[in-house]
Amino acid sequence: MDIFRKRNFKKSFMISAVTFVIFVVAVLNSPLSQSPTDVVDEDKKKTKVENNKKEKKVDEKADKEAADQQEKDENKSSEKDSEVAKKDSEKTSEQASNEAKPVSKQSSSKGVPAKVVRVVDGDTIEVLMDGEQKEIRMLLIDTPETKHPSKPVEPFGLEASQFATETLKNKTVGIEVGKEETDKYGRLLAYVWVGDTTYQEMVLEKGWATTAYLYNDLTMLDEFHVAQEKAKSKGIGVWSIPGYAHVDHDHGYHYEEENEVVQKSTAKPAQQKPAQPKPAESALKYDVNGPDRDCSDFNTQAEAQAFMEASGPSDPHRLDGNDNDGIACESL
Repeated sequence: MDIFRKRNFKKSFMISAVTFVIFVVAVLNSPLSQSPTDVVDEDKKKTKVENNKKEKKVDEKADKEAADQQEKDENKSSEKDSEVAKKDSEKTSEQASNEAKPVSKQSSSKGVPAKVVRVVDGDTIEVLMDGEQKEIRMLLIDTPETKHPSKPVEPFGLEASQFATETLKNKTVGIEVGKEETDKYGRLLAYVWVGDTTYQEMVLEKGWATTAYLYNDLTMLDEFHVAQEKAKSKGIGVWSIPGYAHVDHDHGYHYEEENEVVQKSTAKPAQQKPAQPKPAESALKYDVNGPDRDCSDFNTQAEAQAFMEASGPSDPHRLDGNDNDGIACESL
């Protein structure tokens, strides 16, 4: 044994001591040296660490999913805001465009724009056009009289005037002047447009006017006949009185015409009298240079004939009608 040898005593002792220490440490760290409780505690620690790691991973995954969902929501919200902004922009542009368009109450795209400032009767109005107030006589129609100096208010005349007031007064209409711009009274002869239709068609369809005075612009006559036929076929307005109204006339309305026809048919024929010489102008019933006259202003055909001949060959009062046969007011 080397330990008892003096020469190698110290060296051997140190080696033995170190070996012993290593042995003790190894024994202490050996699982066999740990108690069951220590082993369980160690397992619990390991399990807890693993669980913590798993929970951390779950939390990290949940946080990531939440972040992804938030990003998606933000993208959707951004897209929605963009669409709303686009629609608002389009709406604003449309409103601006509409505001830029001229607005005209009851305006028409046809004719010269004019504001109706006064309704004279069912077929005559006054308008403000091109900065001037002008009187308009509507082409190709005639409504019963309400303001004639020598006639009473005729049936349906007030209805026609009221309809004109309700339809036209203070409204902007279109004035389309005919081929002959004015009559002998200086009134403009025109079609009156309300939107895309004429006022003439509207009043004819109501039965408060008839087609008449066909010696100017006949452009719309066919359309007027169609509108007039609607009222005539129903027997409304002026067509509700037998013999009162006539198509394409130029002699006004005749409320007593039916009674006169009956009386003429039942009366004995009168003895024919010799032709009378033409009366002098001073004996005429009316002044030939006075207001315009039509056949309803005369009691007999002879009166009308004398008045027409005294007025001159041009027949300024148009008593000869459309046939130009030189005979005035053949209906009398």
